[in-house]
Amino acid sequence: MDIKDLWNRYNVYIAGGLFLVVVVVVAVMIFPKESRVEVIDPLPVANLDEESEEMPAVIENTHIFVEVKGAVKYPGVFEMPADARVKNVLEMAQVEPSADLLSVNQSLKLIDEMVIYIPREGEMAEFNPSADYDQASESDSETENSVVNINTAGVPELTTLNGIGEKKAQLIIDYREENGLFMKEEDLMNIPGIGEKTFESLKPYITID
Repeated sequence: MDIKDLWNRYNVYIAGGLFLVVVVVVAVMIFPKESRVEVIDPLPVANLDEESEEMPAVIENTHIFVEVKGAVKYPGVFEMPADARVKNVLEMAQVEPSADLLSVNQSLKLIDEMVIYIPREGEMAEFNPSADYDQASESDSETENSVVNINTAGVPELTTLNGIGEKKAQLIIDYREENGLFMKEEDLMNIPGIGEKTFESLKPYITID
C-alpha cells in the first residue's frame, strides 16, 4: 500500500491528529509551563499570644461600695451597680420615718467609697457649728474685755479674777471698809497674799474707776 492509498483511507484520522498537535503546541506557548501559586502564610499563633500578653484586656468595674449612715433602718456598706443613684441605695437601707430628706439629693450618682448621711428632722437646726462657734467667740471676747472694779465689786465678782478665792475677796472688801477705796491699782498689793507677781497677772483685769 502506497502513501496515497494510506492517505485516502486514513485522511480523517491523520487530519484530526495534526489538529490536536497544533492545539497542544499553541496551548504550551500561551500558558506558562509551571503554574505559580502564591501561598499566603497564616498569622502565627505565637505572635497573637504575645500581643495578648502585652495588651491585657481592660475589665471595667461594674460595682461600687458606698456607706449609709444616720436615720436609716440598716446603716452600713452596700455594694451597688456603678450607675446607681442615691435613691437606689436608700431603698436598700430603708429610710426611717424621722429622716429629713429635704437636704439629701436623691438623684445624685453614686461613686465608689461614697458616704451618705441622712439627718433626722431638726437635727441640722440643733447642731449648727457656725452658731456654736460664734457664741463661744462672743463669750471669750466678753471674758477678755471685762474688768473688775476692785472698789465696788463684791465677792462673786472678785472671785472671777484669776488667783482670787473667797478668802482673798473678803480681805479686799475688809480693806475697803477699813481704809477707804483704793486710790491706785497698786494698792491691791496691801492685801495679804497678793504680791507683785500676783498683781502683774491681775492688772489687765482690774480697775478703780
